[in-house]
Amino acid sequence: MINSNAPNLSTFFVLCCISSLALCASGELEKVPVEIVSDSDEYSMWVGVVDEDDADQVIQWSHQSSRDFDIEYSVSGGNPIVVVLKRDFVPIIRSLPTDVLTDGISVEFSEGESLSGSVVSAKDGSVISEGLVTLQFDETRNIPLPEDIPVFAWELAEDGTFEIRGLPLGEHTVSVLAPGFMPADQTVIVEPENEPQTLQFQLAKAEYIHGRLVDYKYRSRVEGTLDVSVSPPESQTMEFQTEFDNSRNFILGPFAEDAVVKLVAHTSNQMRSHPIEVTVPTEQLVIYVHQWIQVIGTVQDQHTGEPITNFAVIIDGGYEDVTDVTDTNGQFNVEISDKFRIVSILAPSYSFWASDVIDFDLHDSGEVDLETIELEPVYTIQGRVIDQVTREPIQGAIIRRFDGLVLDKRTTHIERWNMTEVKTATGADGKFQLTGFLADGSGITVGANGYSGQNQKIEDVNLPLEIELIPSGSISGQVVSLSGEPVSAWVHTAYRGIKTEDGTFRFQVSPGTHRYWAFTDSGKSKVVEVTVESGQSVENVRLIIEVVGRVYGTIKGLLDKETARVHVDGVTGSGESVLTNGSFELTGIPTGSFLVKCETNFGRELTGNVVIDETLKGQVDLTFSGSSSLSGKVVAGADGLGGYKLQATPENTSLPVVRAESRRDGSFRFKGLVDGNYRVEIPSRNFIQRIVVQGETYVDLHLSANRLFGKIWSSGSVRGAEVLLTGRPAGQKFILWTGVTKEGLYSFNNIPSGTYTVQVSHPDHKKVSQEIVVDRAHVELDVQLGEESHEFEH
Repeated sequence: MINSNAPNLSTFFVLCCISSLALCASGELEKVPVEIVSDSDEYSMWVGVVDEDDADQVIQWSHQSSRDFDIEYSVSGGNPIVVVLKRDFVPIIRSLPTDVLTDGISVEFSEGESLSGSVVSAKDGSVISEGLVTLQFDETRNIPLPEDIPVFAWELAEDGTFEIRGLPLGEHTVSVLAPGFMPADQTVIVEPENEPQTLQFQLAKAEYIHGRLVDYKYRSRVEGTLDVSVSPPESQTMEFQTEFDNSRNFILGPFAEDAVVKLVAHTSNQMRSHPIEVTVPTEQLVIYVHQWIQVIGTVQDQHTGEPITNFAVIIDGGYEDVTDVTDTNGQFNVEISDKFRIVSILAPSYSFWASDVIDFDLHDSGEVDLETIELEPVYTIQGRVIDQVTREPIQGAIIRRFDGLVLDKRTTHIERWNMTEVKTATGADGKFQLTGFLADGSGITVGANGYSGQNQKIEDVNLPLEIELIPSGSISGQVVSLSGEPVSAWVHTAYRGIKTEDGTFRFQVSPGTHRYWAFTDSGKSKVVEVTVESGQSVENVRLIIEVVGRVYGTIKGLLDKETARVHVDGVTGSGESVLTNGSFELTGIPTGSFLVKCETNFGRELTGNVVIDETLKGQVDLTFSGSSSLSGKVVAGADGLGGYKLQATPENTSLPVVRAESRRDGSFRFKGLVDGNYRVEIPSRNFIQRIVVQGETYVDLHLSANRLFGKIWSSGSVRGAEVLLTGRPAGQKFILWTGVTKEGLYSFNNIPSGTYTVQVSHPDHKKVSQEIVVDRAHVELDVQLGEESHEFEH
């Protein structure tokens, strides 16, 4: 085996290994005897002849094992050179002048210099005993080596050591290749009369990344390519590759153990992932690939109309992707994925702005123009927070901007930003000041330890505020069993819950009436109401675990990789998740008759009835049966339709109902069916088809492919317009909504035939609506927006 870092000698010769020794050149061949003058009894050598002046000729090698042999070379050659290679001896390179044709030549090996070394694991220092050490000679010495023949290679000893002899003077490279480890090399300089050198190699274990690529929208596995960068880069001492198996799982590597690998995945249909970093080795890595789109726009001052030249563009609420923009025209251009579909603008001294959720299906061009974005200037408020009872200042009170605009995703997004980013705390004097408020319509929320929180609207940003906080009370107690013993439990209120290991709990609360209940492994308590006044501490509240009925049972018939969740319908806290074939137990069930439900990750559902009587016990066994399947595609015309929820109901009511969802290409699959008759439904489309399942059954589900489209017209901008489509085709409730492009275009695709109501809303116009009959492949409806009344035009 030859090290991959061997010098490239193509400028001098090209190596070729064959069984005979003959020079591939035109002209008459001459035979020259060669004698080896050496004390060595072993003669395992490789011999070749090359013309020093002919860089394009091929050197041919022969293996020699005797002291005397002949070589042939072309008389017409320019400057023939003989090369003799023998492991543990210095390579010999001799010219062949014409006067040696009859007398021949004598060759004597010299021992040269030597070095030794050892190879261990970089992780724990353990000895590596399997591997190969190879030598790459100083490039300036032009020592040719035969390809694919490890002339200068040494196997590691059992103790991980090696010894190399026969080194000429120069700067050479020693490489180590061991199974399961990353290769490594070191440079050694051999000089006259140097002491013998010792090398130590610490090899990193070769590890892999195992995972899968998943379409983010449809959660289906896909194949693709991976862009890879490794840190530290010097750890990557060999080529890595990616392989996918039949289940579309990939293995990527090898990499050095503990290396940090940055990955970006790409697919053939232009989808790609966000960058992700992992530490090697990594198992079960999931990399989501997304659709991407360019978003452009212009940012300006709402009052003056002047461009805002410095701002940040933030992609969605994770704030993972921030682009700082400096542009004299206030323009920006960013790329977003279908994971983060809200674009936000943050500019100093201006209000935070966020776009609507961007609908990727409306922008086939790959670009969204948000047009002109107007930001409002913000102001600074100041004030003081005090104790309502003592009138003393409160230090450390937290003040946040709070507008309460929880209307849709856009305003919720803005509110979340204001609550998390526009905040401050009071000083020792209880005073504060905070920037980021509109001239009207803003508010704040104030909270402090030991006090009830308070919301307050800002009536005038120029007036100082004085905020009085009411001292909060406390409720404490213990969760106990029927016998009075403290038990570990979850204690719940209307808004939150805490885990107590020893049964004790304590809550800081505002004045008023509060409700508490507890869950344990053995059951649950009744709800207890506690009333607290300002500053009051209510102690010794007892939550008694007295609802201790249990349901026992078994689950059978789950398929490979199928898991289930089982719970008692209508009983909070009774569920168990991620169950496999075997027994289960549900606790905290009151007396009475109940329905036990079991749902699997393959979409199968089973139910069973159970009665909890005075014994406080009940049993129900759930058995799934069937190994057949039903697969196909949901299609409208030639298009596969993804994202539709499907349900397969068996004619035999004792068998489970099975659910599935169509993938991006429209494909679906029901698993674990019993052969027989099924009613397959797509509820959102009022679609029903009866299918006979026998073994592996394939059926496509064909939906109507009607399209309703048109244009929203206005004398001004139509940005922000929304189109809502509602109806009950064939008695089934149907609701869709969409935005419009900058040109006002909208479209609803693949809708069933029927009568619908189209409603158009716009921030600057009144809502308008009209009925429309969709009964053919293409129906067009344009809308003209006016100031007070709106007429629809066909």
